[in-house]
This record gives sequence, C-alpha cells and structure tokens, in this order.
Amino acid sequence: MLKKISIIVTILLMAIILVACGNESGQVNSNSDSQDTKQNDTLLSKDEFKQMFSDPDKFKGRKVDYYAKIFTEPEKDANGTYIQAFADPDNSTQNTLIQISDPNLDVKNDDIIHIVGTIEKKYDGENAFGGSISAPVIVASKIEKSDYATAFDPAIKTIDVNKEIDQHGYVIKLNKVEFGTENTRAYLTITNNTNGNVMFSTYDSKATQGNKQFDKGDSYGKYPELNTEILSGIKEEGVVVFKPLDANGESVKFIFEGHSSSDYSLEFEPYTFEVNMQ
Repeated sequence: MLKKISIIVTILLMAIILVACGNESGQVNSNSDSQDTKQNDTLLSKDEFKQMFSDPDKFKGRKVDYYAKIFTEPEKDANGTYIQAFADPDNSTQNTLIQISDPNLDVKNDDIIHIVGTIEKKYDGENAFGGSISAPVIVASKIEKSDYATAFDPAIKTIDVNKEIDQHGYVIKLNKVEFGTENTRAYLTITNNTNGNVMFSTYDSKATQGNKQFDKGDSYGKYPELNTEILSGIKEEGVVVFKPLDANGESVKFIFEGHSSSDYSLEFEPYTFEVNMQ
C-alpha cells in the first residue's frame, strides 16, 4: 500500500522536534536563556528580514510581519496548516516554511498572504524531488489573505474616478486609479447591456501623460484580468496595468478599445477618461 508523505508537514515537524530537544537540553541555563529571549523578541526591520535568510538561527525568537505568495498547495493535519511561500515572489526567492495551529485555514496555492509570527529556526533538508531546502521556519500567530498591490506594490496615490462611458449599451466604468512604484493600475467595471457579445481589447489600452504615451504593462496574473469577449447581460470587474506614471505629474488620459462582436454595423469611439491629478 502506497503511503503519501507530506514533505511540508515532515519538514516543519522535524524542525519543531529539534527545537524542543534543544530547549530540554538547555534547561540548566533557563535564566540566561529567558533574559536573551526578552532581549531578542522584537520585530525584524526590513534589512534584518533580508539578512535572516542567510542565518535564521541568529534571529531565533524574533518577530516577523511580512507578505508572501504560496507556491505549493498547503498541507493540513489535525494540528494545523503548513505552508511554503516566497517573500519575494517576483524572483521566486526568500522561501519560508510556515506553520499555524489552525487546520481550517482557508488558503491555497498562489494566494498572497500576510503573516505575523516568530522565527523558530533554520531548516536544511530535501524536498519531494530530492532538491535541497534551506529556509527559516516561521510559527505564525496570524495569517490572512491579501493581494499583490497591498503586499508588494502599495499605492503611492489613489484617485477615485467613478466615471462611465456608454456606447450602444456597452458600458465601461473607470472606478479608480492606483499609482505604485512598479506600475499604475486602472480598475474597471464593464457591463454588456447589448443583445450580443462585446469585445474588450486589453492589449490596445493606453495612457498618456503630458507628451508621453504608456502602453499596457505586464501583470503576470498578479491582478484580476478582464475577459476579451463578454457575453450579453454580463458585468465584470478587472484591472488594466500600465507602466508606472508620475503620481505627482500632469493629468492622465486612459484610453480603452472595445466593439461589438455580434453587430459590426455599430461604430465605437475609443473610451477615453481624463483623470485630474490634483
């Protein structure tokens, strides 16, 4: 009978056992250890968090508060949930092994999560494919779902627009614009009130600011995307990502293209929204 062994659970349980053994053998120094713990349970700074990956044991007992992206399906047992996640998902680096005593935690592969917890130790071992793993073990007190913008590209400026343009029952609404350091994000709602299907051309979307033109940027699945073809009666929301615009610059125009795929006799002008930056 084949037995399925959870690599994540195994890694974390081994780490906890080793820590427990270490604590037991070191009871004779409990007074000094207690003093050290009190001195070293503060929250890691951003620089310390980066340093922690090269020597997690140096920061044992310190608090962490960070975001990460889950890159493999979490494992669960009666005692909790066990997660592997990248704190730097763009480069697939800063792997952390996370344990939380909540077997009902609702998270899955590719979720962005916010973690608050304590550094337990460094783990060195192998994954299910025989490759080596060297990563800090984090015992989490809190894990909650987040999103890419909040976690990795917070908005420098957000402008609520809430303007819509209706052509022949094909409605595009620009809800808001977020200006981040990596990109600029236009949040749209598209409503198809026509009797047929309509097309939305994400790749033809453009923005202008002063004498500069900005084409659609790459999102790589970081934000909700809009369908190319939208059926009659459907309303959907999504984000169009542009290369970063100047959050303190001139007014911006956002230009979106769409047409009917059922009635080619209908003429559509570009959906153009002007956003005042003041």
